[in-house]
Amino acid sequence: MPESTPATFRAMLLRDGKPPRVLTLPSRLDVPPNRVRIPAEFAGASAFDVFELADDRAWPAEATYQLVATIPRSTEDVPPETRAEWDVTDLDSDEEPLG
Repeated sequence: MPESTPATFRAMLLRDGKPPRVLTLPSRLDVPPNRVRIPAEFAGASAFDVFELADDRAWPAEATYQLVATIPRSTEDVPPETRAEWDVTDLDSDEEPLG
């Protein structure tokens, strides 16, 4: 009988200079997601932290992710010169558009 994928996995979220944060997330695939996004704050505004897959050797029980960016949900209040530095299309998923 083939092994089934567990319903959840542990996501170890790493950010420089801070202890790892552990989340239990749903597991719907046989591979870990490439990115994990969680709610955050950016300059007092609603945002999300984007973590990219760094290590999947413990999959399907666990996967480790590294913070790559904090993206505001709206860039209207961000200065244009700062906005130009971001390639937000590369960090956004197809499931939830920015804006």
